[in-house]
Amino acid sequence: MIVAHIPDPVLRRAVRSAAHPEEDVVTQESLIVEAVEWGFTRLVISTGGPGGPAAWGRVPVLALDESLLRQWEAERRAAESPPGRLEDLTRRLRLLIHRAATDRTWVDTTLAELTRAAGAQLPRPLRTFGRRVMEFPTHYTDLRTVAHLCSVSRGALKAKFRRRGLASPYTYLRWFRIMTVAATLSDRSVTVASAAHRLGFTSDGNLCRMMGALTGLTPTEVRTVRGWNRLLISFAWLHLTRDALEAWTSLEDLFEQRAA
Repeated sequence: MIVAHIPDPVLRRAVRSAAHPEEDVVTQESLIVEAVEWGFTRLVISTGGPGGPAAWGRVPVLALDESLLRQWEAERRAAESPPGRLEDLTRRLRLLIHRAATDRTWVDTTLAELTRAAGAQLPRPLRTFGRRVMEFPTHYTDLRTVAHLCSVSRGALKAKFRRRGLASPYTYLRWFRIMTVAATLSDRSVTVASAAHRLGFTSDGNLCRMMGALTGLTPTEVRTVRGWNRLLISFAWLHLTRDALEAWTSLEDLFEQRAA
């Protein structure tokens, strides 16, 4: 997930184009603070300097000051065949994002481990769904936000899954949220109550009940490597079958790149 603290609409579009095609680019002021504080943001891009509305914490910041933007525009105009502004900004930002956010995140690792557990490549729509939920768990807590991401109603979203023989999208949503819980609890200094608060659960009891009903595991069990592996294998066994993966492939149009 990238947070773009940028007022210029063309520059925001360029960030979306330059970002990883499966990740959210958060631009709404009402979500920026939440994304940085409670999500797993890999990069902040800001035209207001490194000090943002909530102090960016430990998240890497790519600051685009006015002098740099003016330099880019002058270079673009000076070219023999000047590219469009959006095209030029996208090319420059793609390179800067690659340089500024090079670390592999726990979400990248989880998706790779799910691929191994499934024994097959995960379809892009499934990776997109999983990445967005795991990177911004307090935002994607219910089907309303997922349906908004897909620009359909909740009923239409559920119907698309049902027609393809897939489990409810809410089932996948809950599994990916539980993976976020497990990743958070792998730090043994984090209590179940603090994990519940950080990840958007109403209480630690609600978190425990969801985890138990969905996976049969306890928070204590998922703190361990063995518990983590059981979680991924159980999910793959139930919901990453060959038929399910084929069905997910047909949902490509639902999970296009959009900003949260």
